[in-house]
Amino acid sequence: MSPSLRALHVISSMSPLRGGPSVTVRNMLRALRRRGIAADVVTTDDDGGAARLDTPPDRFVELEGQRVRYFPRQTLKYAFSAPLGKWLRANIERYDIVHTHELFTFAPLAAARVARSAGIPYVMTPHGALDTWGMRNKSRLVKATSIRLVEGPLMAGAAAVNFMTPLEQTRAEQHGLSFRPLVLPVGVVDQEATEEEPLEPVAGLPTDGTQIILFLARIHPIKCADVLLRAFAGLEDRRSVLVIAGGGDPPLVESLQRLAAELGVADRVRWLGFVGGAAKRSLLSRASIFALPSASENYGIAAIEAMHAGLPVIVTAGCGLADFVQRYASGIVTDGSVTSLRSALARLLADGESSRTLGEAGRRGVRQELSIDAFGERLEKSYRMLLERSQSPLSAVSPAL
Repeated sequence: MSPSLRALHVISSMSPLRGGPSVTVRNMLRALRRRGIAADVVTTDDDGGAARLDTPPDRFVELEGQRVRYFPRQTLKYAFSAPLGKWLRANIERYDIVHTHELFTFAPLAAARVARSAGIPYVMTPHGALDTWGMRNKSRLVKATSIRLVEGPLMAGAAAVNFMTPLEQTRAEQHGLSFRPLVLPVGVVDQEATEEEPLEPVAGLPTDGTQIILFLARIHPIKCADVLLRAFAGLEDRRSVLVIAGGGDPPLVESLQRLAAELGVADRVRWLGFVGGAAKRSLLSRASIFALPSASENYGIAAIEAMHAGLPVIVTAGCGLADFVQRYASGIVTDGSVTSLRSALARLLADGESSRTLGEAGRRGVRQELSIDAFGERLEKSYRMLLERSQSPLSAVSPAL
C-alpha cells in the first residue's frame, strides 16, 4: 500500500465565475479523494469582480469531499491577502507537496515562494497564463517584468510546471523559461455521476426543435464571441438560434449585444449569463452544436463537457484541444476567421447525420482519455514521482500509465 500523502492546492479564487481554473481544482480534489489522498485548498473569498463569497473566514469547510479555507481578499488587483500569506508561512510544512494554480496573482506565487523556502516540492499550473494572446494583449510590460523577476525563478525551482496540453507547453517555452514540464490534462468526465440526475429547465430556449448553436464560456475578448456573432449573422439558413451562456464585464457584454443588433440577429441570440450545475447539463442536452472560437485556449473544459454530452464541437487551431478534436474526428477545427467559422456552422447545421457521428466520436474520446478516475491515477503517480526526484536536474516528467 502506498504511503499516505497530503497535498495543498493554492488558488486566488474558487468562484465558478472565474472559469476553468476553479473547475480544474474541483476536479483535482475529486480525483485525489477517490485515490485516498487528502487535499486541502486555501484561497480567497473572491467571487468575480468586486463581489465576495459568503464563506466562514476562520476555518476549513468541505468541498468535493476535501477541505477548503477562504481568506479575505484585501485588494481587487492581484487578490492580495495578508491573512492567507501568514497562514501559508505557519502551516505549509504540514504538507508533502504544494500545487499552485495560475500566475500573476498573490496566493499561488506566495505559496510557491514559501514552499521553496521550506524545501517542500511544489507544482505550478499556469492555466494558460503564458499563452501568447494574454502576454501580448494585457499588461504586456508588467507581465514581462514579473516573469523575469518573480514567476520565472519560481518556475525554475518547481518540482514541475503542469501544462494541460503540448500546445500550452510550447507557448510557455517561447518565453525562454527553465522548468520541468509535466503535460497532464485534467480529467473532466465523471464516470460515477448518474446520467439520470434531474435537469433544470433553462428559460428562453426555443421549444420547437430549432437548432441551437451554443457558446458556453466566460465572455472575454480572447473568446472571440464577436467573431461568432458575425459568422452566425452570415448564415444563409436563418432558422437556428445562437445561445451565449457566460458572464463577463458588463461593458463588453453590452458591446456584443449592440453588435448583434447591428448585424440584424438580436432576435435570434439568447443571452443567458452564467449557467452552471443542472442548468448547464440541461443546456448541453438541448444544444445542437458547440462553438468555442477562442483566439487562444490552453485547454477548453467547456468543449470537453460538450463532447461528453454528444455535441459536435467547433474550435480554433489556437485551442489546446484542437489535436484531440482532430484525432477523434469529433468536430471541426477552424483558422479563427469569420469565414471558416461560418462554413463550419453551415456544414454542421445542414448535415444532421454527420453532426451526430462527430458528437458520438467525441463522447467516446473523452470517456476513454479524460475521465476523473484515469486522471486521478496519473496525478497521484505524478506527485509520488516528483517527491522521489524533486532535486533532480531539469527534465520532462511523464506519468505514463
